[in-house]
Amino acid sequence: MTPAPVQVEIDSGRLRGRISAGVIRFDGIPYAAPPLGTLRFAAPQPALPWGGVRNADQSPPGPLQLPGQTLGSRPVAATSEDCLHINVVTPGIKGQRAVLVWIYGGGFINGASADPIHAGERLAARGDVVLVTFDYRLGAFGFLHTEAGSNPGMRDQLAALQWVQRNIGAFGGDPRRVTVFGESAGAMCLLTLMGAPTADSLFRAGIAQSGAASGISDRETAAKTHAAMADELGSTDVHTWRKLPHDRLLAAQQVVGQRIRSSTGRGAFRPMLDGDLIVADGQSAQSREVNRDRPLIVGSNGDEQRLFLVLRRRLDRPTALARLGRALSSLCSEPAEAAARLLDGYARLLPDARESERLAAAETELYYRRPLLALAALREQQHATTWNYLFNWPSPALRGRLGACHALEIPFVFGTLDAPGMASFAGNGAAAWRVSEQMMDAWAAFAQEGHPQAAVAAWAPWSSVHHWAWIIGQAPGVESDPRAAERRLWADVLGS
Repeated sequence: MTPAPVQVEIDSGRLRGRISAGVIRFDGIPYAAPPLGTLRFAAPQPALPWGGVRNADQSPPGPLQLPGQTLGSRPVAATSEDCLHINVVTPGIKGQRAVLVWIYGGGFINGASADPIHAGERLAARGDVVLVTFDYRLGAFGFLHTEAGSNPGMRDQLAALQWVQRNIGAFGGDPRRVTVFGESAGAMCLLTLMGAPTADSLFRAGIAQSGAASGISDRETAAKTHAAMADELGSTDVHTWRKLPHDRLLAAQQVVGQRIRSSTGRGAFRPMLDGDLIVADGQSAQSREVNRDRPLIVGSNGDEQRLFLVLRRRLDRPTALARLGRALSSLCSEPAEAAARLLDGYARLLPDARESERLAAAETELYYRRPLLALAALREQQHATTWNYLFNWPSPALRGRLGACHALEIPFVFGTLDAPGMASFAGNGAAAWRVSEQMMDAWAAFAQEGHPQAAVAAWAPWSSVHHWAWIIGQAPGVESDPRAAERRLWADVLGS
């Protein structure tokens, strides 16, 4: 017998959901008006109400983005400029469950909530939590800061969180127990939201997976991206830009993005510290009183940068030195010397590794682990509680050469190891599923209680004395100061 459809009432109308894998799904709910015409580049406006019952049974299109590949070599989902939709997965519409709100990554230029790895039925059912995913504007549409307003993509995220506060009770969720979690750019968004006063009452805890607090632009950097787009489009007038076909804007975005990344090493389209919506970057925001009471889980994967470097078999030492030196130029006065000392150190630590693997190890520490541990140290000074993890499960892809690469933990968190492409990327044997269950349990416990110990009893908060970390992988456990030799190498070279 087919289960009867489930209906709920929210502030913009009535919705009909569907039963999926033992839980209830509501997909493609508008949380704001379509950002079209005069609303292109503008702050999101309230969703238009509808009459009757709206079917919420279709995966929504993702935001506009350049053609590319998502995790596991699957095509990007269908895209549209009309993309401001939210999805809810709930074990039941009665009760008040903890809520997990996901912000996907993709470098602020790619991603979609409809990616099968975000499906999350197992996470919702096993953890007895309400899972929320949503889409936000990307690239030039979400992170080009114009006279029409700054940070439209971040304002989308705030609108989605405000929607959760108003409506999640209808889905069996507790608006007082909202945890925001995200990966890569999504983790950067979470940490950026901690510097946005408008978000102060919208979530109580956060989980930052493989994303540091340093991904934000200042006004000067954002202005350079704006000028480059104006140059490419032949106009500085935002009203003219609003009339252009979206393909024209995407083409300009691609040219400008490549030009800026090649010269600076950073993405052109990022959140901006505008002093209005965002008053502090994720690092300095930790001194705000509201964030002292917000528990955080922060962590990274053991071999993040292998995803981007492992195929560069011919990468030689001069190329590695030049690349690492550029990355260190803002951190020390002698970046070339520091790069040489670091690569020499990794040659001692990884004597059998290729040059690309040593560079990947250095960049993993530089871009992910060090910034997140610096954040934990800063929070410790503010008497805020932080748990740290290190994800070490190796990908079976490319005969294991990817290691525990960037984004590999996502299907483990969502319980989607059987999504298309995941068997070859993440593995799906009994051991892999056990790791997935452990992560789902920890994330759900954290959402429910504000700490993960109900799932991982030995996992103590990070401290500058013990450096506790939950090691997630084939031999899980809690360790003090994992990768201490790398930490000491960097401290010796950079003096901190």
